[in-house]
This record gives sequence, structure tokens and C-alpha cells, in this order.
Amino acid sequence: MKKLLLGVLVLFFGALQSLSSAAEVPVVTVALVSTSWNTGLPTAVARGAGFFKEEGLEVRPVTLASSGPIMMALLMSGQADFVIAGAVAILRGIARGAPVVVVGGHLNRMSYALMSARGLKTVADLKGKTIGITGIGGMGEFTVVESLRRNGLIRDRDFTVLNIEGGPAARIAALKSGKVHAVPLTPGQRVQAENDGFTVLLDTRETLTEIPSTIVASTREFASSSPDKVVKFLRALAKAMDFIRRDKEKAITLGRSHGLRGDIAIERKALEYYADDLDVRLKRENITALLKQIDIAEAPQKYFDDTYLTRATGLR
Repeated sequence: MKKLLLGVLVLFFGALQSLSSAAEVPVVTVALVSTSWNTGLPTAVARGAGFFKEEGLEVRPVTLASSGPIMMALLMSGQADFVIAGAVAILRGIARGAPVVVVGGHLNRMSYALMSARGLKTVADLKGKTIGITGIGGMGEFTVVESLRRNGLIRDRDFTVLNIEGGPAARIAALKSGKVHAVPLTPGQRVQAENDGFTVLLDTRETLTEIPSTIVASTREFASSSPDKVVKFLRALAKAMDFIRRDKEKAITLGRSHGLRGDIAIERKALEYYADDLDVRLKRENITALLKQIDIAEAPQKYFDDTYLTRATGLR
């Protein structure tokens, strides 16, 4: 199934590149791992407010409700120049030999809330229960397991994890049906779940404060051959993130007009949860902390090249 999906995606991205060539307009393609607004809003705002244009870039985003390994495959096949995806999958892919490099941050704290079924009121109530995640080895699983470990609950001893295909809608359905007792949800999904009467057991932003959530990555070949494009892309994203914090209402309007979908009232409230965490200014210490958590004993320089970020933001 994954091979078939990747084949379809390769054809799709190939068609985009053919259109770009025919128009003789250089296009930078960015693949987004989720339809969630906290993944797509900075790119949408950078397009809508003209920040990419100011940098001399035309950026074509393609959103795929997929997984980190699919994002890595798209990068390595040349079908995307950048990906915005979960940090865990990207780092694990590099550890396995993928010629990919992290070039900047995106969402610099975990944004998941662990939502529970009715009747569960504290983290301790999860003992003996099942938690639904989507994607073994991905960001959601890592966030759940590590957050609960820091709260004294150990996987397989105190709780079990069940992989549920189909994304957040499937997880929420499993929660409502009683198939699982808790699920991790992003801010927009959290707001909707709260409206439906579900309870926040744990806000992972407060538990995993040093761990980045989503990051910007590219292939080493693209980054080294087109360093100016990398710098301009990051600079435009940084401008967009500043804009989002300054004018949330206008940012929501730009997001909606540039392809993001959802209930505006919900997304407006959800933005309050993550706006301050949108930041390209990733630090080596963040990568070091995450590598330690996923049991990779290597130097952060193998995974993160901060020279592009230094040029884009002026950090030293």
C-alpha cells in the first residue's frame, strides 16, 4: 500500500514540476506532513502576505496527510525540495543513512494534547488503558510514550498503544466508540474534542518543553547546491511567523484564502495554543535533546546544519 501511495505521489509531484518547467518559472516545492493549521499556516501566510515573493521565490506547497517516512521518500526522490514534518521521523531517517539535513525549526514545542474518554480525569487513570496513535515510530507515538514516562507511566507495563490508520478522524472515532481510552490531538482537533466533551489529561507542551515538534528539512544535495533558496525560504517563514503573532485575525484570513480548511472559530481558538511556538530558530541543543530521547548517540551536526539559519536570521 505504501509503495502504491508513493508511486501516486511521485507522479503527482512530477506533473507539478512539468507545469513549472513549461511556464519557465522556478518553483520551490514544499511537502507538508499534515492538513493541520499548525503545520500549514506559516507557509500559507508567507504566500498570502507576499513574503516568499519578497525573497524572489515561488513556493508551491503540497499537503499530504501522511507520515514522516513518506516525507523522507519524497525528498530523496527529488519530488520535493523541502518538507515540513515531524522531527522524530526525520532524525531517525537520517540515522539510517538518508542524505537529508535539518535546516530550520517550525513548531518548536510539542503541540499535542492527550485527550481522554469520559470518566478519566488524571494521567494515573490511564493505567491498564489503551491509547490510540497514528503511525508507529512517528511523532504522535513518541510524544505519548515519552510524556507519560515523565509522568510515571511506562508503555506495556502501565498502558498499551494501538495504531489506528486514518488520521485524527479515525482516532477520535475510536475514542468515541470506546476502542481506545485516550488519543493525542493537535490544537485544532483538541478544541473540537473539548467542544464534544472530552477531557485534556496532559498538555505535552508543558511536559516536553525542550523537544521540537515539526522541523524544516531538505536533501543535502539541494541545500548545498541551492543555499540561497534555503536561506530565502527560511527568512520568508520567519517573517510569516512574526506576522502570525502580530495579527492572528489576518493570519487566519490568509490561511483560509490559501488552501487551509476547517472551522474558523475552532482554528482561531487553536492558534492561541501554538502561535508562540512557531519559530524557525531551532538550536543544536533542541536536536541534541531529541536525539538523546530517541536513543541516537551521535553529534547533532550530522543532523542539523545551522549555517542556513544563521544567514536567514542573523543568529550567531
